[in-house]
Amino acid sequence: MTTRTTRWRLNPTDEMLHQAATALGSSRIVQVLWRLPGPLPERELHAEWQRLDRGLLSRTAAGSAVPGARRKWVAASNTHRPAIDRTPLTPDTALAWADAQALTPLPADSSRLWRLAAAPYAEGCLVSLTVPHFRSDGMGLLHAIAARTPARQPHDSDVTDALGQTTRALTRTLSWLLREPRHRRQDVLRALATLSASGRAPQPASTPRYFSTAVLTVPADTWHDVARRHHGTGNTLLLEIAANLVRTHVPRAHRQDVQVGVPMSLRRCAGDEQANALVVVPLRLPGGAAHHQDLRPTRHATRTLLEHSGAHSATLVPEALWHLLPSRAAAALKAPGAQQTDVVASNFGRAEQDVTRFAGRTAESLALRTMNVPGLVPERARLRASLCLVQSGREMTVTVTGMPDHFGDSAHLRHLVSEEFAAWGLPVRSWWTSTPHPVRKG
Repeated sequence: MTTRTTRWRLNPTDEMLHQAATALGSSRIVQVLWRLPGPLPERELHAEWQRLDRGLLSRTAAGSAVPGARRKWVAASNTHRPAIDRTPLTPDTALAWADAQALTPLPADSSRLWRLAAAPYAEGCLVSLTVPHFRSDGMGLLHAIAARTPARQPHDSDVTDALGQTTRALTRTLSWLLREPRHRRQDVLRALATLSASGRAPQPASTPRYFSTAVLTVPADTWHDVARRHHGTGNTLLLEIAANLVRTHVPRAHRQDVQVGVPMSLRRCAGDEQANALVVVPLRLPGGAAHHQDLRPTRHATRTLLEHSGAHSATLVPEALWHLLPSRAAAALKAPGAQQTDVVASNFGRAEQDVTRFAGRTAESLALRTMNVPGLVPERARLRASLCLVQSGREMTVTVTGMPDHFGDSAHLRHLVSEEFAAWGLPVRSWWTSTPHPVRKG
């Protein structure tokens, strides 16, 4: 049973994201960008910073002196004060400024918990909030932004948690062994067999690649109309676009399947206080040439995948047992996540009004992206691109990030994404400016 106290305990996704910087040579950052009308006084930015500092973003992981108890989140204060840039930004310099915010270090063991920054932009202001993924997933970040009341840390006993974990580990492991298919048990044995190999000296790896970024907007009505005409949904249209970018621009074996990482939210309500309440499940789509026709096969495959996925998809053994394992064994028995798919496609849905409003102003537009910082090491992860979709008002904002080895710099990536959208008949505009891109279908 999930309670407030268990939601303040670190789950496998939280723990693995904490370890990602060591295992993969990079950590994951979630960034929200607001494009606000009119200037933003410094005192109002500080007021928003103080409000956020009283919420769920300002907490840190604490260990337990009781063996068997999970680590827990404890309230903390962010020592990273708001960053104010007084140099006006332009459509040509805004992305570099946003990158600088994402690249600012926010180490897991420091009191620099998250970063809020603002700079003048056109007649208004650009605001950036960057948060380490281990501290919150995208939906959790949006809920934290919308919250208007301080977070309250629950009273929780480590002894109670340790006893509960041990009991659940014994009972659930026994039933798991009896009902789990043979191939799943073989997956566990193969994962454990990698432990001996992981103890060897690491193989030389190339330098991390910081992804290029394209941020584009599409009228929301048009997005959904195109999806319906192709017998799909707005979400399956996003998944097919993600797969097409890999099919077209990432070298692969002939007709090799494309694995699209689909984040599946495990939040039961808007007030869910887990840091990361999701599991990324791999959707296998056919390889070959880009596909711009019937979305029904993708829609059916997505529905089937999600129906058979859930919290159990995060680990190869029951979660209660996983928490009791030594760290190396636990790392080996975590299901492959987003970094081991070809592309991740995250649909955040419609942003509520309390998210689009910042410091009493309604944003002209909102954008989200997830980034590997300082970058992704190609030999240590399969991921080559990531897409984030969010609706604010009457427009959809799609943020695409891609490895420059395959997609070039941000200007070239923007052109490639615009071509893909044009193939669907989707008119696009740059998020940074109202000028449409003159890219035509075909």
